[in-house]
Amino acid sequence: MNDAGNQAGDVQKSIEYFVSHLFGEYGWLFVVAFVVVLFQSSIKKLTASVFVFAGNDYKADDVVYIDGKPGRIIRVGFTKTVFFLYDVHDGNIIGGSKLVIQNDNLGKLKIEKPLPELDLSRLTCHKKN
Repeated sequence: MNDAGNQAGDVQKSIEYFVSHLFGEYGWLFVVAFVVVLFQSSIKKLTASVFVFAGNDYKADDVVYIDGKPGRIIRVGFTKTVFFLYDVHDGNIIGGSKLVIQNDNLGKLKIEKPLPELDLSRLTCHKKN
């Protein structure tokens, strides 16, 4: 029975050594993984904000169409983008609104940037009589 007790004690010491060695050397990895899982949505939002802020897709004073409504980008910030949307009737601006969108939500909008004047006459088909 004494040998069984010694073996159980040796196994317990081996497990304790293994766990202390594992957490002692790789404990920081478990802490980092826990923090990443805990703040996963915040990290995604921050990443999206950095890409919009640092990218060249959207710049202040760009004319855009948001869901078919004409507007202008006023400011591209680190966390949000500000638009002025215009109400246009018969070619005249009669009003508008301010739209503030978090940068991580820009992908949910249909944002179109009109191209500069293009000469499309060479691409049209000429009908033969």
